[in-house]
Amino acid sequence: MPNIYIILDESGDLGFSQGSSEYFVMAAIVAKEEDIKKIRRIPKKARQKLGKKKRDIPELKASKSSDKIRRFIINQLFKCPTVYLSAVYIDKKNTYKYVRNNPSKKAYHYNWITKVLIVDSLKRYLQVIGYSPKSSLNVYLYLDKYHTTRFRKENLNVYLENMITSEIPWANVIVFQKDSQGESLIQVSDFVANAFYKKLSSNVDFLENFFRRGRILKFKGLY
Repeated sequence: MPNIYIILDESGDLGFSQGSSEYFVMAAIVAKEEDIKKIRRIPKKARQKLGKKKRDIPELKASKSSDKIRRFIINQLFKCPTVYLSAVYIDKKNTYKYVRNNPSKKAYHYNWITKVLIVDSLKRYLQVIGYSPKSSLNVYLYLDKYHTTRFRKENLNVYLENMITSEIPWANVIVFQKDSQGESLIQVSDFVANAFYKKLSSNVDFLENFFRRGRILKFKGLY
C-alpha cells in the first residue's frame, strides 16, 4: 500500500493593498514515505551551515535566509529520489473583480486554489510512480496551521478529505495542520514555495535540477 505525503506551503499573499505581493504561489512537496525522514533532517543540516549565533533560531524561514541556505535546502531535497514538486500561482493583477472587491470570497478562492494544486499533483504523481488504480492508498496531507487558520473553512479536514476522495474514492486521507516551528516538513516546503516565487518574480532559479530531471509535476498560472 503506497503511503504518499503532500506537504503544502505558500509564498506571497491574497491581499490587494499597496504593500501586497505581486503573485500568490501555493506549492507542494509530494513524496513517498521512504524519503520523509530525510526531508525532516534537512533543516538540521542547514543549521550547521549557519554561524553559532543563528543555529538556535526556533525556525528556518526562506524569506529570512540567504541564497546560500535556500539553494542548500532545495539541493538536499533533490537528493531524495521520490520527491517531486508542484506549484500553482496567481498573477494578482489578473484577479477577478468579485474576489478583489469582496473579502468574504477569499476563503472560497483559497480553497479552490488548494484543490487544484492537491488533486492535480496527486494524480500526476500516481502516474509517475506507476500506481495501479483502485489499489489501497494512504495520503498524508500536511498544512501550515497559520495559513489554514486564516482561511479556515468549517470542518477543514473533512473538506480536504472529501476533495481528494471525490476524485480518488479509494484513497484514505489523513490531514495534519501543524505549526511550522515544530514541523520541519513544513519548514522545507516554505523554501519550495519561496523558490517558485523567486523564479516568477526575479528569474532566480533554485529549482533547475528539478526542472531538468522532469521532477516538476505542475507549475502553472491559474490566471
